[in-house]
Amino acid sequence: MRSTIQATAAYELSAEITDTGYGHHLRLISLVPVARNPEEQVRFQGTFSRQELAGLRELLDHYLAASLGDSA
Repeated sequence: MRSTIQATAAYELSAEITDTGYGHHLRLISLVPVARNPEEQVRFQGTFSRQELAGLRELLDHYLAASLGDSA
């Protein structure tokens, strides 16, 4: 599964997650489409358990809830 996180005319950032025999492989991938030779570059990658990914989701959810609460 892959999803674009951020995109402008000059830059794209996407996240990709795939299942492996060892867990779930997460990659953050950048692309500069206007470069002379556009090429995807892996900026971060790691293999995580379901519990570790759930912890990351919980962190993001808490942060977003707190930041939305501050701006209201």
